[in-house]
Amino acid sequence: MSNLYVYLIRSRNKDNKDVPNFKGRIETILEYKENENKIIEEFKNFAAKGVPGEQTRLYRSVNSRNEDKIREEFIIRLLRDKLSMTRLNHTLASVALQVQNRDDGKWLFDFDVDDELLMNDFVHEIAMYSEIPLLEIEVHKTPHGYAIIVPHRFDIRGLMEGWEGYDITLKKDDLLFLDMITNK
Repeated sequence: MSNLYVYLIRSRNKDNKDVPNFKGRIETILEYKENENKIIEEFKNFAAKGVPGEQTRLYRSVNSRNEDKIREEFIIRLLRDKLSMTRLNHTLASVALQVQNRDDGKWLFDFDVDDELLMNDFVHEIAMYSEIPLLEIEVHKTPHGYAIIVPHRFDIRGLMEGWEGYDITLKKDDLLFLDMITNK
């Protein structure tokens, strides 16, 4: 199991509609989790380069990435697509984010309901339907609710039947929201 992740630093149009002179910006970085402090510094620098009032988000892939598979696919792309040298980092991150290049099989439930009691009910139902111990279910606060991560897949049909009226989306290999900075 690798400790390699894709990090995404992004200023989205959606978050910055009313910010004068705003232009969407994005940066992707492939890095080992133990070097996450370097990513945090890069995130702060990226945000500081934005216009006043601009909101910038930081994400990390839910699943670690497989170095050998990434290396092989990246080499194939280099040879096949005659890439511009200025696009190499973007292409590397793009290859790393491909589902087949993940190392883990974690799932993320995007629970866009900002209600801790409801979230706790949902987590307990996940444990009941999946037989995943509660201690193995991760919960992260997001701007619109919670990200709930489970270590492996399971049949979600019974679970989701009782939650149709709520904004809950299953994402099988996605990005986890880590932080947001508003440029002063």
